Amino acid sequence: MEEQQNLIVVRMVKREVDGLGLSAKRRTAAGHSAVVIEEVIRGGPADQTGMVQPGDTIVAVNGQDTESLSYQEATKVIGDIEPGKQVELVLRGPKWFHTYLETVRLSSGETRTVRVTRPNGPIGALTLLIQRMRGNTFDKRAIRRLENRGDIPLYSRGVANGDVIKSIPNGTIANGCPVTGHRASTVGPSATRRPVRLKNWLNERRIHDNLHAKANDVNPCSDGKCLGPLMRPRPFTAPGYFRPKEEVLEQAEKFIFEYYASLKRSDVADRDRRWRDVQVQIEEKGVYHLTYGELTYAAKMSWRNSPRCIGRIQWSKLQLFDARDVTTARGMFEAICRHVKWCTNGGNIRSAITVFPPRTDGRHDYKVWNGQFLKYAAYQLPDGSILGDPINLEFTEVCQALGWKGEGTRFDLLPLVLSANGEDPEWFDIPRDIVMEVNITHPKYDWFEELGIKWYCVPAVSNMLFDCGGLEFTAAPFSGWYMGTEVGRDLCDANRLNITEAVGKRMGLDVARNSSLWKDAVFVEVNIAVLHSFQRNNVTIMDHHTASESFMKHLENEQRLRGGCPSDWVWIVPPMSASLTEVFHQEMANYHVRPSFEYQEDAWLVHLWRKKPKHPVLLKFAYDENPPRRCSLKEVALAVTFAASLMKMALNERVKTTILYATETGKSESFASLHFGIFKHAFDAKMMCMDDYDITHLEKEELVIVVTSTFGNGDPPDNGEAFGQALLHMRHPPGSDGKKRSGSVRRVSSISKASYRRQQKLLRQLRDGGALGNVRYGVFALGSRAYPHFCAFGHAIDTLFEELGAERIHPVGEGDELCGQEESFRAWAKGAFKFACERYDVGHDVNMEEANASLLGSDFSWAPGKFRIVQTKGLPETDVLEGLSKLHRRTLVSSTVISRTQLQAPESGRQTCLVELETHGAQELKYVPGDHVAIFPANEDRLVQAILDRLEKGTNPDAVILIEALQEKKSASGLVKTWTSHNRLPPCSLRTALSRYLDVTTPPSPQLLLYLAMHTCTRTSSRERAELEALGKGGARYEDWKFEAAPTLPEVLQDYPSLQVPPALLLSQLPVLQQRYYSISSSPHMYPGQIHATVAVVKYRTRGGKGPEHSGVCSNWLNTININESVPCFIRTAKNFHLPEDPSLPVLMVGPGTGIAPLRSFWQQRQVDIKDGTTSRHPPGDMTLGVRLYTVQTGPHLQGETTQARRDGALTDIHTALSREPGTTKTYVQDIIRQQIPRKVLDLVLRDGGHVYVCGDVTMATDVCETIQRILVEHGGMSRARAEDFINTMKDNNRYHEDIFGVTLKTHEVENEARKRGMSLLVTSDDEDTSL
Repeated sequence: MEEQQNLIVVRMVKREVDGLGLSAKRRTAAGHSAVVIEEVIRGGPADQTGMVQPGDTIVAVNGQDTESLSYQEATKVIGDIEPGKQVELVLRGPKWFHTYLETVRLSSGETRTVRVTRPNGPIGALTLLIQRMRGNTFDKRAIRRLENRGDIPLYSRGVANGDVIKSIPNGTIANGCPVTGHRASTVGPSATRRPVRLKNWLNERRIHDNLHAKANDVNPCSDGKCLGPLMRPRPFTAPGYFRPKEEVLEQAEKFIFEYYASLKRSDVADRDRRWRDVQVQIEEKGVYHLTYGELTYAAKMSWRNSPRCIGRIQWSKLQLFDARDVTTARGMFEAICRHVKWCTNGGNIRSAITVFPPRTDGRHDYKVWNGQFLKYAAYQLPDGSILGDPINLEFTEVCQALGWKGEGTRFDLLPLVLSANGEDPEWFDIPRDIVMEVNITHPKYDWFEELGIKWYCVPAVSNMLFDCGGLEFTAAPFSGWYMGTEVGRDLCDANRLNITEAVGKRMGLDVARNSSLWKDAVFVEVNIAVLHSFQRNNVTIMDHHTASESFMKHLENEQRLRGGCPSDWVWIVPPMSASLTEVFHQEMANYHVRPSFEYQEDAWLVHLWRKKPKHPVLLKFAYDENPPRRCSLKEVALAVTFAASLMKMALNERVKTTILYATETGKSESFASLHFGIFKHAFDAKMMCMDDYDITHLEKEELVIVVTSTFGNGDPPDNGEAFGQALLHMRHPPGSDGKKRSGSVRRVSSISKASYRRQQKLLRQLRDGGALGNVRYGVFALGSRAYPHFCAFGHAIDTLFEELGAERIHPVGEGDELCGQEESFRAWAKGAFKFACERYDVGHDVNMEEANASLLGSDFSWAPGKFRIVQTKGLPETDVLEGLSKLHRRTLVSSTVISRTQLQAPESGRQTCLVELETHGAQELKYVPGDHVAIFPANEDRLVQAILDRLEKGTNPDAVILIEALQEKKSASGLVKTWTSHNRLPPCSLRTALSRYLDVTTPPSPQLLLYLAMHTCTRTSSRERAELEALGKGGARYEDWKFEAAPTLPEVLQDYPSLQVPPALLLSQLPVLQQRYYSISSSPHMYPGQIHATVAVVKYRTRGGKGPEHSGVCSNWLNTININESVPCFIRTAKNFHLPEDPSLPVLMVGPGTGIAPLRSFWQQRQVDIKDGTTSRHPPGDMTLGVRLYTVQTGPHLQGETTQARRDGALTDIHTALSREPGTTKTYVQDIIRQQIPRKVLDLVLRDGGHVYVCGDVTMATDVCETIQRILVEHGGMSRARAEDFINTMKDNNRYHEDIFGVTLKTHEVENEARKRGMSLLVTSDDEDTSL
């Protein structure tokens, strides 16, 4: 070898701090001194070139020969160079070694010029061995990239006789590969690319692919050749290769920015903060840690970017199993078993990927040696034939060499061969109970079963490299489900099971002539058999025609969403009936986009063995000549520290779960709290109110659990409306289709059957993803079956989540306040937690009994000695208005009672009062006709006193007190218990708490009954404790008790006289007294500064009329309150119950009894508008009132007002129905509509575009709606279905308005019917949930 071949040239820039980043020593030979590099400083300029190694001799510096100089003179030449200046070094490689440049192609497809140093003869080999024993190595393939860094090119140089140094020209062939010389091409194309026009030759449709402009320059094809049809067109990564920091930084930057851009609503500050963190990690370690969200996004995008996959339409549903905390082959095996079990799913195959730790230095890789998890072995028989699947012959020999022994059958499953952290491989038999196989039979040929063919159900590719963000995951197995022709090829291909001829002969085909097309006939029948067998066993599989259609849909979606779709036509077109599928006729563009899956060399061909194998099969493959040296104690300690940090990261990578709630009464919040309690056992859970949630974070969530009630007639709770509105805008962005929408989520809460059918059709077209494509969710909805739109808002949230692309992990749960709500919730919560654990493959170490037990209580559930009452010293009692505001977390305003008028005649036997409140000009109490006022009442004094009389003695009921809870807290000495303030209630007296803050009239919950049972006197009444405990179990017995007796807390204390109740129990566990809503029955312009409420005073008896009399809390309080007394309240806007913006539109108003309240505000407003002349330009439309009275003598005050409104021109017509008038037929308002004004109603809704307003109880509202539908059928010529759809369209367009306040005087009748429905569902639900 000529000496000049051992010379290379390197350029770098000298830095201020570390100079050239190398240290030198003197070496004397042949009478002269040479400057030899002793050490290359990590991270310095010399190290960054990748071309400088210890042992190199510096021959020249910036063209000046240093070999002719003394050691001091040579080093002075280097030292005199100013920092920031370019330095060109000519280096001679170590003696007895051959140093040269070689151009290689990396796994990314790029070509790079690298330095290779090899032993030159036996002396060099011996020197290498000695160096390695000392810990210094020249790797056999010491590949370092040579590229442009910044603006300073680093070129290798050729040397002629040590004289003139010339650069290797760009494009010169070195070792058979072109040297491209461009900058690192991982960021994007080297030049601007024009859109590629692609034509579908079947339908002449043309599209333009723009995405290819973002492709990487790794395509091996050139103008003269196309390598696309090659199985593996891009060369593999060289063994031991690890990406330099600069390349990792380039790709990481692109990935991080793409990831945050995909979030759409991401914060730039968050992105920049994350990018700075990534840079620091790469600078320190050369790699960085992806968050779970980033890894999930990368995995899904890798599938999305796979040009050879026809089934990519499901890319957004890929499940990620994060196994980056695994450190051993055994851990890999356990993770893979979980993967297989989860994906099999009893035949309902699911797609998933398991990601193991990434490459760190090229010598500690994690590898799955199997090409697929499930493969059948192949055995070479003495006659040369092969038993099994021939494609696996070499790998079977490797498994046998490692010690595995198969049974020697045709369908032996090969073991999993795994290597972790660069260690030598271990093998594991796959448990048979997690592997699902299908016996192949034919629907027509019975003899097919005699062939004894079977195949596994889960295709899992396990030996590809997952490339994302500059990181390389060498073990990232992923799986989906089969397309039928894949299995068909496995059975028929000549290099596989090759059953073609055997089947042809059984079919009686002419197998001697190709022209008989017998092979085609066999292939079709085999594929029919495969599809039949999989479908017969309920195993997911797709035929190639359906797969082709789904890919064309995916291509259309990708063209719309990304401007293109990388597609390899050779692989996309099915191997059977190709031209009968549309993909055959579709031109495609094949290019490479990261994140991606890349081919790797078979692991047994490149594994660097730690221990030299003895088996001759393994000896055929290369092994590591440098076994690892013994580690020092310090190194072991560092390894343990590193492992601990990995464990900490694993804990931090728990699946993040957000539990959102919306509530009017606090019930949803308490259920959400219990849900938080069970989910925190296996998830990183947090809980918050919808009102406090930043909707821009929704797309970043992993798992969202929603617990929400429904208010009124399908309306959202106040603190859930903004969230629902935001979801609605995400689903239908304003202006996205040019149509004006009602802008309210409340319409979504009342989805008609026809609308639902339309939505489901649209939903099927959006299955490929959406704004929430990365989110999984579950919804539990609370409501009352007394209302027609039961749990409507919860179902609306569920529908919007699904339409936005989120994946439901558990069916919607429903909780009926009339029957078994707590039991329904607990059963649903257990199921949701169980399925969430299975979906994310977590919770294996969770005690499920302990987790489920958390549903019975929270950190603030009752236990004797856990709470105590403390009297305050000098602390005044909190003002009631301030206390209520803090308790309900909203601003309340005080109004004053100025008048109360009885509207019913004394002989009616009923009470309805008109309460007038003074607002004192408070801005918070401004309203428009149709809005509601929320009033916070007080419990009756007699009930409060009855409770105080039964409490444990020792507490002054009028002293100001606080509640404290005993909680565990961490301290320097460990966990300690300490009393902390329980800020549930403000500082107040026990009497005030029971009167103004706590609900004492609602029947106690099962949980509260169990708490009370703890405080019965066991010596005198074990029966009472047993009864309370039995009721506390819930179920049918509790529901019957609650329905028949509807007992208040004082009645429970009366029925169980042995109870000795601690005050702390009631203060900490009683539900909060909630506000009551009333439709405002006044116009703010007719009565400025006033709010009028029409209140039906509720009184009824339980136990079929034989029980004690119960009173409505708020209605009786308003009926007895003193004039000038303060009433805490706030305004609730009813956006969908306002008068039309166009006053010329006709209006029909229907309101029996107190349902007339908001209608009164309407005609009063119309009276004011007419008087002020605001309707002069647009004459007001007809305003027709339909009202029901009990008798003619009922409500003289109301009759006087309506008569005056008619004189003023506000009311056009008044139609009154009498339901209790003696001597006349009972008539309801719907009868008046049907009998007296059907034509007017028809013209109003069909011709004039009018509005209908209905206010009243549930039954009346349903009857009125059915009456109008009947008019459309009988007088409008519509079918019943068309009439129903028409009314629902009116509701969707905000023309049919309902203000339904549930049940008042018919409570027992309506609730009994609703309860019957609920009990039947409760029994069914209990049966279904016994397995939980």
